[in-house]
Amino acid sequence: MLAKVTSKMYVYVHMSTTRKILNLKVELVRDLTHQVRELKLKCVEGTFAFRAGQFVMLHVPQEGPKPALRAYSIASAEQDSSGFTLLFKYVENGIASKFVWDLKGDETLQFTGPFGKVFFQEPPTDQAVFLNTGTGLSQHLSFILSHHHKYPQLKWRLLFGVRNEQDIYYQDVLDQVKKEVPNFHYEYVLSRPSETWLGKKGYVQNFISDFTPDTIPSTFYLCGNGAMIKDTKAILAEKYSLDPKRIWAEAFD
Repeated sequence: MLAKVTSKMYVYVHMSTTRKILNLKVELVRDLTHQVRELKLKCVEGTFAFRAGQFVMLHVPQEGPKPALRAYSIASAEQDSSGFTLLFKYVENGIASKFVWDLKGDETLQFTGPFGKVFFQEPPTDQAVFLNTGTGLSQHLSFILSHHHKYPQLKWRLLFGVRNEQDIYYQDVLDQVKKEVPNFHYEYVLSRPSETWLGKKGYVQNFISDFTPDTIPSTFYLCGNGAMIKDTKAILAEKYSLDPKRIWAEAFD
């Protein structure tokens, strides 16, 4: 998941040049859709500690003395310190996309990190709502995998926005989470579905009322398209007067 560069991100990039470079081996390359690729990476030596919600900087080799740095949220549980999983969205003519889509497995990649300060809020409210688009699922999946065992009674709710049926991925992963977490419920929301699609249609922010945040104490986590995040914040503020401290967001292109 490629992070949208902000002034804060520039600080992180500068910091990464002073941090120890991490070497991780590509253990698995899996294409989830025509433009989303999953990499499972393991530490070449030692371990890697991070908190759910954080990201790493991938060092992309290029001409010149310094690599290009690209930020990706970790999509796995923080309890696994042997490595991590990343999701990548293909970007036409993107330096990182070309590099990642040329990988076959067994390569050793370099990273710095972890970075980021968007964390799961503890103790939680009665309900945690995750609204994401594209590869914004990465951060939210890490939250759920890392914390669900501590809060079995929490209402875990997730809406995953994609364009059409061909863009759906990780249904197997989310179904497995549902088996392990009885209070977890997820749905896909398609903005351009086929006529045969029977699920939710439109955008994830169109379904905020499903969670009745005016009657159930809720914390919202938003990750993905910047327009979705802007719209959702406006709805939560104007319609539900939700405390801004109950909204945690990270925008990604």
